[in-house]
Amino acid sequence: MYTKILVTHDGSDNSQRAFNEAINLIKQLQNKEGIELNVVSVIQIIDLPEVAENQAIIDYFRKYYKEIHSNLIETAQKENIKINTYILVGNPSVEILNFAKENNVDLIVIGKTGKSKIEQWLLGSVSKKILDHAPCSVLLIR
Repeated sequence: MYTKILVTHDGSDNSQRAFNEAINLIKQLQNKEGIELNVVSVIQIIDLPEVAENQAIIDYFRKYYKEIHSNLIETAQKENIKINTYILVGNPSVEILNFAKENNVDLIVIGKTGKSKIEQWLLGSVSKKILDHAPCSVLLIR
């Protein structure tokens, strides 16, 4: 049984589908009161020479994710689901995997990227890295 579920959310349609699927999964479980839903968004900064530019990016996305998270919190609370939200800064796959390990997550729910095969091969994808290295089960939503 799942007690700690992590959903990654970057504001995309795929990540919203992943969140919705996690909510539906929790609603189907018998003892949903014991389940903790953790939503993680990661701000990825580009290597810029100016620290002030990085801080501006972080500030912008922190505000952006807070707005998204407030909607997610409202949705979960309507279903009486315990939810925590986190905004991390760094490499998305590394931060998500570290969060999962440090918090003993039982299941990661993640949306599949919309990247083409060439982009995935050249750049890699967060979902592929999570699938390959997760310390727990992963549910990939298309």
